Amino acid sequence: MTDTQITTTTPTSVFITGAVSPLGREVTRQLVAAGHQVTGAVSSSADAVKVRADGGLPAYPDLYRAGELRSAIQAASAKVVLNLAPQSANHLPQYPAQIDERLADATAALMDAALEANIEFVVHTSYAFADAHADDAAALLRWIRAAERAALKGDVPACVLRFGFLYGADSSELGVIRAALKLGRPMRTGSNDTHANWVYAVDAATAVVLAMLRRPAGAVLNIVDDQPASPAEFLRHFAQSQGFSLSGGLPFLRGRLSKPQLAIMNLDSHVDNAAAQEQLGWSPRFPSYRQGIDDLLLTWRAQEQVVS
Repeated sequence: MTDTQITTTTPTSVFITGAVSPLGREVTRQLVAAGHQVTGAVSSSADAVKVRADGGLPAYPDLYRAGELRSAIQAASAKVVLNLAPQSANHLPQYPAQIDERLADATAALMDAALEANIEFVVHTSYAFADAHADDAAALLRWIRAAERAALKGDVPACVLRFGFLYGADSSELGVIRAALKLGRPMRTGSNDTHANWVYAVDAATAVVLAMLRRPAGAVLNIVDDQPASPAEFLRHFAQSQGFSLSGGLPFLRGRLSKPQLAIMNLDSHVDNAAAQEQLGWSPRFPSYRQGIDDLLLTWRAQEQVVS
């Protein structure tokens, strides 16, 4: 399916959780540009401003309460639900993240609400490392897989998209790390000898839109680029592309990285996107993190020129 076909699809009303995450914002923009109506779940007036800026309408449900979710979905007259909230914690693994231990509860509540609101299809988002094994991250990985089961075993047709580590122009975490690198702050990089999967936010959003249109019920699809790389390799290229060097010494953010996150950062997890290409007609426009970082930096420079 081409981008042209996306733009000519019959308009649909869509309800999105995680609407102000980097992925959520890009999905909203792509959907609005294609003529769809988007309602995004938010928790503050500041988030509501972002949703409106992207062309969507904000709603304020508690994501753990099926009744509030149902009311918000019905008010939006939504036909499709995109559960992007899990991706709020999916970013460069050297930066602190907090994957919700109640992820399965939130997903079950959303599926119950979707059933009561007569939703036609749900896209649930997850993580490319979901089937990996790590003792220090065992509980976290159980939460992730339990949420996937809650989505797939519900009474509403659904699919699961497992994303590589996400990065993009809206990634505030990358902005913080960039500022630290500019100041010469030391950085924890992780092992050089592992493999991890990555995906640029623009490509990830296109996959979400295609899943909404193709509706591959029951599928679990990896949304990753074509070139696995260790988090250390990604961070090194990110730094060198801007003329920065990675310093040694006491690592930046050292005390804020939990054992599960350190385990995730050092996982050796390598999956491919063949099934997503076959079932969604999707392939990454930026097939490696190097190309994605180049585009990201161009976007940042353009934004800085506008501000200045």
